[in-house]
Amino acid sequence: MRTVLLAIAALGLSACGGEPAKPAEPAPEAAAAPTTPVMNDTMKAADAADDANVVETADGAMFHTDTTKTEKVHLPAGNWTATPVDAAQIQVIGATDMAMPDGATHHVVEVKPLTKDVIAKVKFERRDTADAAAPVTETRTVNFMVH
Repeated sequence: MRTVLLAIAALGLSACGGEPAKPAEPAPEAAAAPTTPVMNDTMKAADAADDANVVETADGAMFHTDTTKTEKVHLPAGNWTATPVDAAQIQVIGATDMAMPDGATHHVVEVKPLTKDVIAKVKFERRDTADAAAPVTETRTVNFMVH
């Protein structure tokens, strides 16, 4: 289309006795803005570290993840309940007690991110017994930055 317009302009100028028009230089291509945040090298390293993690997940920890992954939160053995702050953003898949390489037992909770471009949160509450009415003895909130 641009070539046709340039040719018409050149013909018009030469028919009027003017100098032929020089072809215009092509406009630089605009870089497309990413639609979702991309994981940079620091985020990829953090993601790899939390994937290989077998230590307890601290209160306030941040996982870098995406909606194709299932993440594992390691808690000390005990009676824990896991509740997403927003169930539309992340889902609790299940939990099991697992022996770690150092011999310790962790309560490992699997969660699945559901929504991109959010920081999903899961609240973990520990009780001394399996009775849901028992008082909470420890609370941890774990964050999931979903890319």
